[in-house]
Order: sequence, then C-alpha cells, then structure tokens
Amino acid sequence: MLEYSADAAVRSAMARAHAERGQVLKLAWTWLFGKKPVPALRPKVSRWA
Repeated sequence: MLEYSADAAVRSAMARAHAERGQVLKLAWTWLFGKKPVPALRPKVSRWA
C-alpha cells in the first residue's frame, strides 16, 4: 500500500486529507438529512401569482 512506502511528510498529509474528507462528508450528511424548516410555517403563496 502507498501509506507504508511513503515518508512521514506524505503520511501526515494523507492523514490530514482523510480528516478533511471526513469533515466534508459530515457536513454534507448534515445538510442533506439535517433539520429542515417545517413546511406548515411557510406562507402558502404561489410563485406564479
């Protein structure tokens, strides 16, 4: 595997990238499945009116 043949700088950069990917995935997951505003509280106004 690449991780075992890489030097310390590359290993730390890969670990940092892995952590950043985890944060982005968590943010995307929260955005997709997080709390949404309740539709009943929104005014019922047609966009075409």
